[in-house]
Amino acid sequence: MSHVSVPPAAGTQQSRSGTATVITSDDEAIRAAHAAAEIIAELARDPANERQLPVRQADLLSTSGLTGICVTREHGGLGASVKTIVDTVRIVSSADGGVGQILQIHHVMARGLVTSDDESIRAFFSRELLAGKRLGNALAEVGGKNKFDQKTRIETDAEGKLRLNGSKFYATGSYLADWISVSARGADGTPGGALVARNAPGVTALDDWHAFGQRHSVSGTILFDNVEVDPSIQSPRRGPPTRTGLTFPQILHAAIDTGIAAGALAAAIDYLNTHSRAWVESGVEHPNQEPLIINRIGQYAVAVRTAEVALRYAADVFDQHNARPDDHDLATELILAVATARAKSDEASLFIGSDLFSLLGASSSLEKWNLDRFWRDARVHTTHDPIRWRLQHVGNFYLNGVDPGEYNQITQARQGV
Repeated sequence: MSHVSVPPAAGTQQSRSGTATVITSDDEAIRAAHAAAEIIAELARDPANERQLPVRQADLLSTSGLTGICVTREHGGLGASVKTIVDTVRIVSSADGGVGQILQIHHVMARGLVTSDDESIRAFFSRELLAGKRLGNALAEVGGKNKFDQKTRIETDAEGKLRLNGSKFYATGSYLADWISVSARGADGTPGGALVARNAPGVTALDDWHAFGQRHSVSGTILFDNVEVDPSIQSPRRGPPTRTGLTFPQILHAAIDTGIAAGALAAAIDYLNTHSRAWVESGVEHPNQEPLIINRIGQYAVAVRTAEVALRYAADVFDQHNARPDDHDLATELILAVATARAKSDEASLFIGSDLFSLLGASSSLEKWNLDRFWRDARVHTTHDPIRWRLQHVGNFYLNGVDPGEYNQITQARQGV
């Protein structure tokens, strides 16, 4: 394990705790995720932290090295497999689904940069990521016909400089990020994007994400007022969207919900063993001896195991797809596998997060335990991409033989093609 300390580029922010670890193996990445999750879980259990910005948690993602594992070996990083990235997001999400979403969106944004066709972009952002810098997104907008109906614009001013103007919502992680990936349109309406430093003049982040769950995803508003855009690091348009274009964010969304489900199961077991009392009719001394509770915990465990197996299989297929991107049948299997993982993680997180109170008793509903965070996080996070449409495409494939190309349809809507 090694460390790197890179001076901050102009307009960026140094990792808040200084030097970031550079992870050099998949095993190190998993150990780092577990170590970070242990601290994050302790913070998440305290309801006093619920409405606080997750500054310490986000900083921990950076200093642990988890935000840099996507950097390729060519540029000094691990070049982590999809499976390893998925596992780290799942582990962190078991501690706090909102913090897991910060890591999720960071990897989604970083993936395009470390694989860019432009070597200067690959090299620059590889250094930034290895130094612990984090990425946020500013893609969706409110008020239009859908969240990709873009009003944000990049236009050339009288001096020939590119200027960014507009506002975004659901800007996950951007409040605490070092760089923000922004989608926008040119003066002629052509879709494109830019990367801007979080502390650049004209960038304002609002702490206005007031949802009842996923509060630590900091998914509020970002405003851009005449922000100068460096043309050398504009987000490149990569050509026609692919069938599997959104499977990467989707599999990481499944990792978040699988993690939330596992976290809820662990919390339920802990509460049963340390705080619950046996029901008066049960005839046992402790609730962990009651057959009905044992059976229900078994159902929870099976739901978590099913989601984990589906997620692991989808990640394995993803790594195979990356090795054979032109294999049409493999791409189809990837879409179906990721949709399955999304469906099972959705079910598990909502089921366990809401049902656990039926076993734990009335005292478990007290705010001091903060056990409702699992259901709240699951309920809010699973609204991001309606599972009914994942099932629709899977069903249409099996029933009618319709190619499941739903991901490129969404990408086309985003890009306005």
